[in-house]
Amino acid sequence: MHKLTKITPLFREEIWIKYKNKMRITKWKNKEAFYVELAEYYRVHYNTIRKIIKRARKGDFTVHLSTVYAELWWKFKLYLKKEKKLVKRLKRESKIIRYEKEMAWELVHIDLHKRKNIKWENPKKKKYMAWIIDDATRLQYWEILSDKKAKTLAWFIKRAYAWFKKHWITIKKLMSDNWLEFTTHHKLSRPKHSFEIALVKLNIKHSYTRVRRPQTNWKIERFWKIFEEQFFRKYEFSSNKDFNMKVKDWFVFYNTKRKHWWIQYITPMEKLENLLIKNKVCI
Repeated sequence: MHKLTKITPLFREEIWIKYKNKMRITKWKNKEAFYVELAEYYRVHYNTIRKIIKRARKGDFTVHLSTVYAELWWKFKLYLKKEKKLVKRLKRESKIIRYEKEMAWELVHIDLHKRKNIKWENPKKKKYMAWIIDDATRLQYWEILSDKKAKTLAWFIKRAYAWFKKHWITIKKLMSDNWLEFTTHHKLSRPKHSFEIALVKLNIKHSYTRVRRPQTNWKIERFWKIFEEQFFRKYEFSSNKDFNMKVKDWFVFYNTKRKHWWIQYITPMEKLENLLIKNKVCI
């Protein structure tokens, strides 16, 4: 019995006796009117009287938990759970260190995503979008690949390395997740992996994200959200050719015209030029 109850088991027996005596006299007429009288006398809602009499027919005079009280208790428990989750998230985020490399060639991030299907095109012909983002400048290089095999990505990283080198960036370190297109799950077999072999030939150190922690590679993950919001949701495509043309224009816009909040509202190319001037590199 909870503290807020108004009608104890003794009162419930009393209500049942009054109800039976009244119904004998009136011969089961005006039940609802009598419910109202009892409700006014005991200062409760008439639906409460109806429930008490319904349970009393079965010999049950115990106090049941109020549905309002139960709902409030459930909401309070839900609030406590949400509070615990929030505290855990804040503790986890407090440990995350947001960093940015000083030099353009210190670190790049790589990722691969399956491209969304385009209307009127065969959905069985899968296309993948691979891109690399420079940590310091946010400069992007991308390609559309026919598959996500390690050999395909090995050729992709070679072309990306050459493209960045034309822009005075010599990649020294690359960060990727632990999917099989980037590495193997066994260290002993890594020297035989096509993508790992390509990195060794290009003298690029390979860094891996923590398992099930995409926050480690958050710059490239955030870029995918930007690409989804500002490109896929904005444009419509009639064919693969149409998509390729629009995506080329968008990436030129991203590298040369779109200003980034994280790099003090300048474009990636402007940030690269500033770094080159700072380090006295002849362009």
